[in-house]
Amino acid sequence: MTQDHEIMLSVKNGDIHRLEELFSRYSKMLYNYFKFQIKDNSTSEDLVQNVFYSILKYRHTFKEGADFKTWMYSIARNEKISFFKKNKSLNNELDPEMPEEGKKSPEEDLVNKADVNHLRAALEGISPENREIITLYRFSGLPYSRIAEIVGCGVGALKVRMYRAMNELKDQFHKVSGECNGRM
Repeated sequence: MTQDHEIMLSVKNGDIHRLEELFSRYSKMLYNYFKFQIKDNSTSEDLVQNVFYSILKYRHTFKEGADFKTWMYSIARNEKISFFKKNKSLNNELDPEMPEEGKKSPEEDLVNKADVNHLRAALEGISPENREIITLYRFSGLPYSRIAEIVGCGVGALKVRMYRAMNELKDQFHKVSGECNGRM
């Protein structure tokens, strides 16, 4: 049993103040999950709050043997789907702000920022389904088994979807960056 699981069982049993520990641990990951798909800071923050509200509201549904992270991302995915249903015409642009990285020469910094901007634009250009599984795997650090559970497919099917998603991302990245050949 993981520490997250134990904390969530405590929350389920009425110690709701322990939810703060999970919020501290996962709010940034959830924010990034939403940010890569919705591309709006305040909306992403609101959706993180909604996820933790739902965790609190539906704590009684958390099962003894469940993986907390998978359960949490399932709730997050439902929040995202609801958001897009309510905002069908939404068309946000990518946020150009990026946190500064370590000390680099101005030339290296410029190239890295261009690559990050190209990657963000490439992510924007791929299908929402592919963007979601890439975000869950690459930026949220979930294993294939958990992602498959969240999106409702088998691990084998998810691996095929991930392969296709990465190819779509690679092609889009090359389009955006103006490169015709090479590897991502």
